[in-house]
Amino acid sequence: MNIFTHILGDRPTPSINTKENGTAEFTIFEENSTFVGVCLTFDIVVEGTNYEEVREQLIDAAKVHIETVRRNNLPVELLNRHAPAEYWEKRKSTLLTDGSEQRSFASLLALPYAGGQKITA
Repeated sequence: MNIFTHILGDRPTPSINTKENGTAEFTIFEENSTFVGVCLTFDIVVEGTNYEEVREQLIDAAKVHIETVRRNNLPVELLNRHAPAEYWEKRKSTLLTDGSEQRSFASLLALPYAGGQKITA
C-alpha cells in the first residue's frame, strides 16, 4: 500500500507526533539545477540531480529516523524536530491560491505512520 498523499492546502502549524502515530511532511523543490528535499517534520535535508532520486533518499531517511527512535526508545522530541521556518515558507510558496500545487516547482508529500507498524511506501 502506498501511504504517500499529496497535501492540498496549508497547514498553519507543524504536526505533533508520537512514537505510535504521526505524519512526516516533506517538500521537494529545484534550486540552481539541484533538487532539494526536506523532511519538514524531522529537519532532514537531502540533495540530488533528479526528483525521483531525492524523493527516494528522503523517504528512506525518514523511515530510518522513525524506526531508530522507536527501536532505541529515544525521546519523542526527535519526531517533532521541525525544519527551520525558511523551509516551511518554501512549502507555503508552492501552493496556489486555489489550494493546488505548483508542480513544476515543488512536490508536497506526507508520510503517515501508526501503531508501531513498519513504515512502507
